[in-house]
Amino acid sequence: METVLTDACPLVALLNHRDVYHDWAREQFKHFSSPLLTCEGAITEAAHMLYFDGLPPWGVLELFKRKIIVVHFELESRLDRVLWLMKKHADTPMDFVDACLVAMTEEKRDCKLLTLDSDFRIYRRFERQTIPLIAPGR
Repeated sequence: METVLTDACPLVALLNHRDVYHDWAREQFKHFSSPLLTCEGAITEAAHMLYFDGLPPWGVLELFKRKIIVVHFELESRLDRVLWLMKKHADTPMDFVDACLVAMTEEKRDCKLLTLDSDFRIYRRFERQTIPLIAPGR
């Protein structure tokens, strides 16, 4: 079974019926029988975005509680890789969550990343491999 990782924005789109990508996100989440993997940073980012959209920030934690998403990232063992990625892509710039997700794609070789962030079309895992994405228009 293919592993799917998720960035923060699809979580926000799923929970925010006013989001331009809400219908797209709902449709995507219908296809997943297993929990989507993410990092704590993506949950934090999604909660922050929901709050500023005037929505309850705990909505993303409800997804976690219902096992729609699970945290599958431990920073300490991946810190050097995350730092290297952020420094390499400083001109983009690559934020912390994006670096964590790229590192996760390197560990889960059969994965796809659910995202709305076009920067993931620029980033490469293992320096040369495109990241398999599930994104609008793909």
